[in-house]
Amino acid sequence: MLIINGLSNVIFKVEKLLAGILLSTMFLSLFLGVVYRYYFNSPLFWSDEVAIFSLIWLSFIGGSMTIKTKRSAVVSVFVDNLGEKSKRVVISLSYFIVLFFTVYFFYITMKWIVSPSILVQRSSAMQLPMIIPYFSVVAGFFAMMIHSLALFVNSLRNDVT
Repeated sequence: MLIINGLSNVIFKVEKLLAGILLSTMFLSLFLGVVYRYYFNSPLFWSDEVAIFSLIWLSFIGGSMTIKTKRSAVVSVFVDNLGEKSKRVVISLSYFIVLFFTVYFFYITMKWIVSPSILVQRSSAMQLPMIIPYFSVVAGFFAMMIHSLALFVNSLRNDVT
């Protein structure tokens, strides 16, 4: 399963790059919006929308990155008190549940994103096709699915940490 781990690592590198770009875009958009509104008395109609769409993308990318880095919120009181073999079983089961969840939601979001109503929607300020911000959900769940699959496979191979 070297392919899955490699794909997960490549996706994670792309996510880190996109997260930096999106965070910078969000900051710059909001900063310019404030400067133009209060110093030039000419508000930018698009700055809030760019910031919101950047935040949406950043949220799904960040969610995926937390799965990859195993930094999701967890309650480990139960698992910490188990023996080594039982701990591995519970961790593998939890990775499988996360994998099942992400596969299911990826399937649902794929059905949703190709619906005809999505393709005709446009944002209010920039008239951007709404499929662009909506696609963040699909891309986020795809990346979560790959990361979850890699973690699950690694847990079965006893590479649990």
